[in-house]
Amino acid sequence: MSKTTLTQSNAGDFLLATPSELASLGAQQALAQVQYLHGLLLNTNQGFWEWHPETGAQRATGNVWQQLHENPDVALSSVWSGDLSLVHADERDALRALRNRLSQQGTFVDTAFRASARDGQPVWLRLWARAFTDSAGKRFFLGGCSDYSEPLEARGPSNFSGERLQNALDAVGDGFWEWDLRVDEVVLSEACWQMLGYPRRQSDADARAALARWKTHMLPDDYPEVKQAMEDTVRERLPLDVEYRLKHQQGHVIWVRCRGNLQTSSGGQPIRVLGTLQDVTAAKKKQLQAEQELLRLKQESKDRAELISSLGHELRTPLNAILGFSQMVELDQSVNPDQRLRLAEIRKAGQHLLHLVGDVLDLARIDSNRLAPSIEPVQPANLVADCRQLLEPLAETRKVSLTFEPLGWERAYILADPVRFKQVVLNLVGNAIKYNRENGRVVISLVPQAEGWLRLSVLDTGCGIPASKQPQVFEPFNRLGAEQGKIEGTGVGLAIARQLTEAMGGRIGFDSEEGQGSVFWIDFLMNDAPSEVLRMAARPDYARALPPCRLLYVTGRTANANRLRGVLSSVEQATVQVCNDAMKGIFSARTARPDLILVDDDLHGVSLKDFSSILRDDPVTARIPLVGIMDQPAHCVDLNVPVNYDLARLSEALRRGLAFEFAHDAGQE
Repeated sequence: MSKTTLTQSNAGDFLLATPSELASLGAQQALAQVQYLHGLLLNTNQGFWEWHPETGAQRATGNVWQQLHENPDVALSSVWSGDLSLVHADERDALRALRNRLSQQGTFVDTAFRASARDGQPVWLRLWARAFTDSAGKRFFLGGCSDYSEPLEARGPSNFSGERLQNALDAVGDGFWEWDLRVDEVVLSEACWQMLGYPRRQSDADARAALARWKTHMLPDDYPEVKQAMEDTVRERLPLDVEYRLKHQQGHVIWVRCRGNLQTSSGGQPIRVLGTLQDVTAAKKKQLQAEQELLRLKQESKDRAELISSLGHELRTPLNAILGFSQMVELDQSVNPDQRLRLAEIRKAGQHLLHLVGDVLDLARIDSNRLAPSIEPVQPANLVADCRQLLEPLAETRKVSLTFEPLGWERAYILADPVRFKQVVLNLVGNAIKYNRENGRVVISLVPQAEGWLRLSVLDTGCGIPASKQPQVFEPFNRLGAEQGKIEGTGVGLAIARQLTEAMGGRIGFDSEEGQGSVFWIDFLMNDAPSEVLRMAARPDYARALPPCRLLYVTGRTANANRLRGVLSSVEQATVQVCNDAMKGIFSARTARPDLILVDDDLHGVSLKDFSSILRDDPVTARIPLVGIMDQPAHCVDLNVPVNYDLARLSEALRRGLAFEFAHDAGQE
C-alpha cells in the first residue's frame, strides 16, 4: 500500500484526511491538519466549550464568546455555568433547571435562548454538548455554541429590526420610534408621519432633521412635560407613558400616546429607548366631552340651587303675610265657627308650605356647598332635652310616649354644630312620633361605640319600613307611600338629616322591620372619650369615618384597579386615580399630589423598593403616605393591606394612613 502525503502546497492534494489516513501523517502534517480544522470550526459565529459539573472547571474558545465578553470563560459563566447575567430574564429559570438536571443525569444538551451582546444588542444562541467520561470515570460535557440570530443587513434610519412587529403596528395604525442615546438621534417610522398627514416614503432620511420637523408639530404647552418624561425614563429607568398634542398638516390637533422602555448594555449603561406611538384622539375627545359635560352639570346644579334659594326667599314674604292676616281674622269675634274652621285650614296649609320652602332652601344650601357647620364640643344630652321639650306637644297630640334615656352619658361631649345637631334630632324624633301608632313609644338613648364614637338612637314602635323601600329612605321628596295618608310632611327631613350629619363628620343609618318599628341612629366622635370606649372592639365599617381624600393607585393589573373601585364605590368622599405603570404613577404623584398612594408589590418596570426611594427622595412626594397592597409587610411602605382586603380593612388602613400624614405634618411644625 502506497503512502499518501498531504501538503497544502500542492493544490491537487486534499486538505481533510480520512480516519484511515490519520495514522500515516507526520507530526507537522497532523498539527497542520488540526490547526486547519480548528480554524474552520472557530469562525465568527462559532465557539466551543467544556464543562466539568463535579469540579466546576470550564473552558471556552471561539469568536462567538467575544460577542458576549472579552474573556471567553466569563462569557460561558454568564450564559451557562454561572449567574446567567447575560441571559434574558424570561429564560433564566428554564436554563438553570436544565443545567441542574444535566449535572445529575443526562448525556446530551441542545438548547436555544436569548442573550445580550457586549454592545447591548439581543442575540440568539444555540448551545449544544454531549457527555463524556474521563480517565477517572467522571462525567464532563464537550460541545459548541453558535450565534444563529438572523443576519441584519444594512438599513436606512427609518427601518427597524423586527419586520413582523413593525408590520403588525402598521396594520393597526401605531407608529414605532427609537431614540439612540449614543448619538442622541430619534428615528420615527413611516406610520408616525402618517398620523400627521405625510404620505409614505416622504419622511426625512436625516434623523436630526426629522426630529426637528416633528418638534414643530408639537404644541409648545406640552413640550416641557414630554421632555421631563423622556429624561425621567433615562435617569430613573422607568417605563415611558405620556400623552401630548400634535398639529396635523391640515391644521387640526391630534392626541398621541407615547410609550417606551429603556435598553441598556451589558455594563448597565443606557444605550437606547424603543417605543410606540398611538393616535388616541377619539378617546381623548370622549374624555374631554365627558369632563365638559360634568362641568356643565355642576354649573347647572349651582344655578338651580341659586334659583331655588332666590325663589324661596321671594315666597316667604307673601306666605308670612298670608299667615299673619289669617291669624288676625281668626281673632275677630264676629267670625262664625264655620269661617273660623276654614281660616284654620288656610293657616295650616300656609304653615305647611312655609315648612316646605324652608326644607327646599336647606337642600339648596347643602347641594351648593354653602353649608358651613361650626364644629365645637357640645353635650348632646342637653341638646336632646331641648328637642324633647319642643316635641312633647306633638307627642301628646299623637298619643305617643316620649322617653329619653342617656344611660349615664349625660356629661359626655361630642364634636358637632349645636344648631345643626338639634335640627337632625328634631327631624329624626319628629318622624318617629308622626309615623308611630296610637299609644306607641319613642325612646331616645345614648350608647358608646368603638373608637370613641357616641351613638344617639331613636327607637319607635311604628309600622316599620318594608325591605323593598329601605334603599329609598334618604331620597329627598320620597315619603315611601305615606303621601297617600293623613300624616303631613314634605319628604325631605331624612335627606337633610343625612347631609347635615355627614357635613359635621358624623355617621347616620337605620334598622327597620316591617310591622315592628324602626331605629334611626347618628354617630359623632366624643371629645376626650374614656379609655374604656377607645378599647372597645372596632366595628367593621369605617367607610363613613374617612375624611374627603384623593387616592392614587399604582398597579399594572386592570383587575386590581376594578376591584379597588368596586370596594370603594360606596365611599363617596374618596376619589381614586389609577396609573397602570410606575413611571406614570410617579409623574401623577408629583403633579396631582394625592393625599395617599396605594401600590402593588409587583410593579411594571421597577421594584417596589426603587419606587418608594424615588418618591421619598423627591421633596414634592416625600410626605405622601405609601400603603402597599400585599400580604407581607415591607420596609419601603408605611402601611400594608392584605391582598384579600374588604371594605372594612381597606378603610381602616386608609384612615390610619391619612392620620399618619396628619401626625407627620404636626411633627414638622
